[in-house]
Amino acid sequence: MTRIDFYQLDPNRHSQDRIVCQLCQKAYESKQHTLLLTQSPEQSSHLDRLLWVFKDDSFVPHDVHESAEFETPVLIHNAPDPKGDRQLLINLAATIPDYFAQFERVIELVTEDNKSQARAHYHYYRERGYPIKHHAL
Repeated sequence: MTRIDFYQLDPNRHSQDRIVCQLCQKAYESKQHTLLLTQSPEQSSHLDRLLWVFKDDSFVPHDVHESAEFETPVLIHNAPDPKGDRQLLINLAATIPDYFAQFERVIELVTEDNKSQARAHYHYYRERGYPIKHHAL
């Protein structure tokens, strides 16, 4: 069964963008192919650029498009269209994609800007019996 993790970010200590990059790096290092589902093409493009520069000594292979020949370890996508065999979904979208249960794990970030959305997502998962963990950062 898919495990759901909510990461509640302290705005005085962490930015969402930085945490997203760190989560992608950690997933890559642990060989978890990841779908980073974004809100928009602009957010996808922004995170694409950020993953190249967020840390001087790191490399996170990623792309906003996936080819048939190569499955990128981190796919950044704003349209709900899962491709490949991925273990982790980092959901930055306002909705929960219908296909979330195909992943071993789903990460939802809770920020000052999306608390009501995060509560709705939490209730959705809980009502369906998914195991949920909460992490305060």
